[in-house]
Amino acid sequence: MRHFWCILLAIAILPGFCQALDIKGVHYLSLQEVAGKLGMKTRWIQQDKTMQLESAWTKISFEVNKRDMTLNGTRIFMGYPIVASRGRFYLSESDYDHNIKPILTPQLSGAPPGLRHIVLDPGHGGKDPGAENKSIGLKEKALTLDLANRVKSKLQARGFRVTVTRGNDTFVSLENRAQNANRLNADLFISLHFNASSTTSVSGVETYAFTPNLQPSTSRSSLHSSDRKTYPGNARDEWNTLAAYYVQRSLFTSLKARDRGLKRARFTVLRDIRMPGILVEGGFVTNNTEGRNIGSASYRDKLATAIVDGILVYKKTLDRLAK
Repeated sequence: MRHFWCILLAIAILPGFCQALDIKGVHYLSLQEVAGKLGMKTRWIQQDKTMQLESAWTKISFEVNKRDMTLNGTRIFMGYPIVASRGRFYLSESDYDHNIKPILTPQLSGAPPGLRHIVLDPGHGGKDPGAENKSIGLKEKALTLDLANRVKSKLQARGFRVTVTRGNDTFVSLENRAQNANRLNADLFISLHFNASSTTSVSGVETYAFTPNLQPSTSRSSLHSSDRKTYPGNARDEWNTLAAYYVQRSLFTSLKARDRGLKRARFTVLRDIRMPGILVEGGFVTNNTEGRNIGSASYRDKLATAIVDGILVYKKTLDRLAK
């Protein structure tokens, strides 16, 4: 009975009463209720358009009808847009569970995984060149391999065991990349890529985590049949989110690149892994300015450092939770 009056028609009759509602099978919580759960306060940034949840350490900004939020300045894409009704903003409960709680209250995500053995997955290779910018001589398969080796060296210097899914210019199927990581019983899987767009002005960095069950991926606005299935990659949803958040935050702050956000996709390479995993897009080779940066060894080294720094923050959080 608690949510009976939160049917949409009831809200029109009893404004301000409901803390939750259901729309097309999606359950929503008011941002006032979310703030209460997190010990935060709400504040309008722009009346009836943008609301912010605030505490001494955290700020989360939401805009009506938008599917992305910013958490302490880092952009995060949600499964569902923010809904407004009678002066209240509503967030889907699924997004609260999968995009906010894992980051702000990871102690509620269960026993933290260990983090000693990391598998790095340089995308493409062999017959698959990946993204290209022929005008400045860039091939994604070569760039990802170089980046993986740089990340590997920096992680090993920090005491991690590191395995790469390919050590040279060879083709490895997406399924085998995941299977190899599973056989090694790795603690974290990081797939490394560079982006491409037919619009050459597009630039920026983005990090992907596997899409949670019953949420559409970032590239879609409605549920697909695949969204109703649970995959092995969903077993560590909370830790996927946390790792992706820390890496994305480190990437855009360190590189001063455009923050394209923490996004969701059901990539094959993340679908079957049985450990936390993320996929990093380190910039657009098709943007000539960003492409020239990516083509620079010193920039790729800076990119590798940013990825490692994000992993180290993730590791620090896991260690704190394990105490």
